[in-house]
Amino acid sequence: MLYAEGSKNSVEVQIIEKITTSIFPDQKVTAWGETVELKNTLHQSKKIDLVENFNNARILFVAKKIPENIPSNTIIIATNYSLLIKDKRVVGAFFWQKGRPNLLFLRKRMQIANITLDHEFEKYIEDDL
Repeated sequence: MLYAEGSKNSVEVQIIEKITTSIFPDQKVTAWGETVELKNTLHQSKKIDLVENFNNARILFVAKKIPENIPSNTIIIATNYSLLIKDKRVVGAFFWQKGRPNLLFLRKRMQIANITLDHEFEKYIEDDL
């Protein structure tokens, strides 16, 4: 079943909120989105503070290219699978495929970034690509 655009956007906000609150429990998180669509999605969240400058963000949602000179403790989530494969700084990906949301996190990269996710994310964590 295909999501209507409004419904898809609502699902994206919920998933992104779930990810960020799992990584940063009990904290309102600062996030940066690379594209206009990502910024709009993040702006809808009540649990995330959207920032204009990626240097002020704890987590980046990137679709195409990771900005240069980001702080070393910044968490990077890709919105496409290919960026997850190409760049070892990306700890996970949230993307749509065949009309469905997909999550994928890499255990080794999460360990390097010193992050953990709630046990409900375990089925989305892989050891290798």
